[in-house]
Amino acid sequence: MSVRRLYCENPACPKVTFAEQVPGLSVRYQRRTPQLQRLVEAVGVVLAGRGSARMLRILNVTLSRCTVLSQLMRVPLPPLETPRVLGVDDFALYGGTYGTLLVDATTRLPLTLWEGRDAEQLSHWLREHPGVEVACRDGSLTFRQGITAGAPDAVQAATVSTSGRASPAVSRTSPPPTAAACPQHRPQPTRSVPHRSRRPSRTSWPTPAPGGMHEGCSRRCAL
Repeated sequence: MSVRRLYCENPACPKVTFAEQVPGLSVRYQRRTPQLQRLVEAVGVVLAGRGSARMLRILNVTLSRCTVLSQLMRVPLPPLETPRVLGVDDFALYGGTYGTLLVDATTRLPLTLWEGRDAEQLSHWLREHPGVEVACRDGSLTFRQGITAGAPDAVQAATVSTSGRASPAVSRTSPPPTAAACPQHRPQPTRSVPHRSRRPSRTSWPTPAPGGMHEGCSRRCAL
């Protein structure tokens, strides 16, 4: 299918020629069809720069890695969905400067991050994204105040990490509640085992009788 080029008969028009736009086939100011553009974006998301250029070359699409990366940067981000379980944690940028990281604790995917540990900024984000039911955080007072102000109905879990697993310090120091009642977990009394030497003791032979005979021996032994 060919795309027609139209000419304008008005001499005062700054546009002399116009290219016909076919829905689903051509787009203004584009050198690739929408289907080819979607292919380049999909391969770029999976393989990034160099790998995408090699894969597209196999598909008879010659593009450099810089072109693939530029197209990848133009891909719009998916809409942000408010997670039901939110993980809030901080990270060190440099020196005494810290940042705040928000993670979807169900999918373990990062949502957003910003510089600093500010309770007001955290509460502002929670008010803009209602729907958080559980907030997993550390023992920081700043995060507790921010979650309380932004999502007062959310349950705060201070002993759970952002990935949704129990804190190692808590799991090591706090035994399960049924451990004391279970007879298998009760400490068993230690039994005293007599000390045994690794080297076997040498057998003491009976004293030979006069004449070269041992007691209890029916024949003469060569002594």
